[in-house]
Amino acid sequence: MANNIAFQPMGKTIKVTATGAANTESQVFTITATSPVNQYYITNDGVNNFVYVWISPTSNFNVALPESSATGSFVVPCPPFSYIVITGPQVSPTANVYAKVIGDSTNSAAYITPGEGL
Repeated sequence: MANNIAFQPMGKTIKVTATGAANTESQVFTITATSPVNQYYITNDGVNNFVYVWISPTSNFNVALPESSATGSFVVPCPPFSYIVITGPQVSPTANVYAKVIGDSTNSAAYITPGEGL
């Protein structure tokens, strides 16, 4: 359950990197937590570039840059040098979730920490 409190980390932070050219999606990264949670603190360390993140309960999914068309993309944008907290699928010591990123620059990366709070 999402909490209306300061963010409390409840799992290890992972670095999700899309290595290579711009617009290249990353491999799948696994996220686990020390207790059941469903919020994620996402940080973008990119230099003046957005990182687009998707967290999924299954490991077989694709990410793509958002387009101006009505089709869009299943990603959450994270501006450069900033962080966001999103609510997503529940993760726990016995249930993993999976993350991918894509960016509009080379070697785009995001840090993701499971936990609870804003």
